[in-house]
Amino acid sequence: MDGPSRVLVTAAVVSISCSQQTPIVLPSGAPTAPVTAAPVTSEPPPPSNFGGTAPGSLISAEPIEDIAADISELGATATRVVYRSTSGVTGEPTDVSGTVVIPGGTAPDGGWPVVSYGHGTTGVLEACGPSSYANLLGSAPIVAALALNGFAVAMTDYQGLGLSGSYHPYLDSKTFGYNMIDAVRAARNFMPTLSSRWAAYGVSLGGMAAWAASDRNAEYGGGLELVGTAAIVPVSDMSGLADAAANQTLTRAQYPLLMYALNTLAISHPELNLDDYRSGLARERWDDFMECVPPKSDLVPGLLAGLQAADLTPVSVEATDRLRGLLSDMALPQQGSSTPLLVMYGSEDDLILQPWTEKALQRACDFGDLVEYEVYRGEGHGNLDSTRSVPWVKGMFAGQRPINTCELNR
Repeated sequence: MDGPSRVLVTAAVVSISCSQQTPIVLPSGAPTAPVTAAPVTSEPPPPSNFGGTAPGSLISAEPIEDIAADISELGATATRVVYRSTSGVTGEPTDVSGTVVIPGGTAPDGGWPVVSYGHGTTGVLEACGPSSYANLLGSAPIVAALALNGFAVAMTDYQGLGLSGSYHPYLDSKTFGYNMIDAVRAARNFMPTLSSRWAAYGVSLGGMAAWAASDRNAEYGGGLELVGTAAIVPVSDMSGLADAAANQTLTRAQYPLLMYALNTLAISHPELNLDDYRSGLARERWDDFMECVPPKSDLVPGLLAGLQAADLTPVSVEATDRLRGLLSDMALPQQGSSTPLLVMYGSEDDLILQPWTEKALQRACDFGDLVEYEVYRGEGHGNLDSTRSVPWVKGMFAGQRPINTCELNR
């Protein structure tokens, strides 16, 4: 699914290479205002706001001294933060970790605008939080590209990754949306001069998180101004996984996604019996399949190659129906977005099938959302050309009105 990254700074191109991650491409002619390293001003920044119990309250902040060169060479600073958020499963308060990156140089009037960045799948275990790694588990190039374009970046690890005391509710869009919104609040508590204007941006699982932030913004995003959301090859409505498993038509790319989902559903729904959905190699090596992506996944590709469709086939129609219902409960959208949404997806995506994305888009259009969406013919999950995504986000901050594809297709 999602994994390590590389960046070609000279060509202003960020290319994410992983088992299933999409590239973020910034063309040299894009209307950007790059921020480069500059001397620190003599005026000290205001103190951070620590304490409190409200969502986004800052618990701790520690500099990431060894942050990847992609970020440090820009003169940007990176800080690991722990902040308050909310579980979408129980509604209870949670603690979540993440990363805040502040560009180098002088902030514009009104403070640095903020992008809440949703990262792709890194695993489901506590050790899989990107903020604990210098390369942010492959997300450093994208974060650097956003900082280069003049954005402060708030990157949540998501609940259960990076911290003990909770679990990672994989595919639970409501939790991810809360985590994304509260990451912006935490960033502003860390640096109170940051702007209250922000955008959500994410890829793959992070595309779900970004879309979910937009979906939850009206009820949960008070005190902040969301200008728009870019969701690149987003996980959205994955209820089709249940029938694909039952029909033994899962793609190889979907095997780990389904296993991650089952692992966390068994935590949030203790009555769910994992052995109703796994057998053979899947059951024998389940814990190995849960390892982080990367750095502990060296064995996983070989294990995945050995999996058979029958290893992930539900034992009964009733088990299939139950799984479909649980996945539907977490699917996007749930209540609609009040701000513009960009969705980019590929016709050859073997992880999130085109009809699944279009099912979610139809619901968004039925809600009356302003959605600009485009299917990229012949492109898949890991090679989709997302060239215009960052300029689109910059346009939302500038007050541009996007195309409403929902209206055009009515």
